[in-house]
Amino acid sequence: MIDINTIKDVYKKDNAADMEEIIQKYSNTSSAELEYAKSWTGFKDLILVDKVKECNDIISFYFKDKEGKKLIKHIAGQYLPIKIKSNDDKYNNEIRTYTLSMKPNEHIYRISVKKVEGGLISSYLHDELEIGHAIEAMVPAGLFTLENNKKPVVLISAGIGITPLISMLYDAIEDKKNITFIQAVQNSKIQPFKYDIKKMEEIIKLKSYVFYSNPLEVDEKGKDYYVEGFIGKEWIENNLDLNSEFYFCGPPIFMKILNKALIELGVNRENIHFEFFGEPQSME
Repeated sequence: MIDINTIKDVYKKDNAADMEEIIQKYSNTSSAELEYAKSWTGFKDLILVDKVKECNDIISFYFKDKEGKKLIKHIAGQYLPIKIKSNDDKYNNEIRTYTLSMKPNEHIYRISVKKVEGGLISSYLHDELEIGHAIEAMVPAGLFTLENNKKPVVLISAGIGITPLISMLYDAIEDKKNITFIQAVQNSKIQPFKYDIKKMEEIIKLKSYVFYSNPLEVDEKGKDYYVEGFIGKEWIENNLDLNSEFYFCGPPIFMKILNKALIELGVNRENIHFEFFGEPQSME
């Protein structure tokens, strides 16, 4: 079992690499990568090459092709179906889907997993999977992706729901000029991807808002977070362009409240996009 204290904590790195540096680090490692990326059927082996603690209960896992070949470039917002490679029968036929949480590329996949109490696969990934170990994965899939238009984009997340939206953010900054990124968490202790967002604020004029519902004494308003409390209808009306494409993901209650507020404010339903983790639910 890996010691959680040995996992690299992205906030404690003196010179933490940005996403382009991460991709470059794992690029061109074999002659096989000179080939075009090829799709595959069923499951194939991916090797864990890095494991990074994002916050208290979320770890990012970086995977490469076992043979050093290029991977299928996922579409931002898609997920990766995986299985555990183990001789333990309890993992047989257990398939999970985790969102690919990084910039789409052909060299490395990143999934970011929240450890769920009693969760079979999330606990295995956090506590047992070590660098050099393999998992089995299918081709990336999913329809929660960015629309191909020039409208302003608003990305809103709560908790681990940030994973598809952080990938969308990396993708959107390539060709979209008006992007707003909103993250809702309890406090800095459980805020993933703080570094990623700060880096992108430096690169582009990103409108970024962080909501803390329960800030710690050490959390500083105006520095660590923007608003104390929850995203509400009045705040949306006063701060966001209602003609934007809205994308959001998070706990079901968060999504239902947000969806209701957007509709009441007159946002076209065709411009509202969301994804549930787990079983789909009604927004009513």
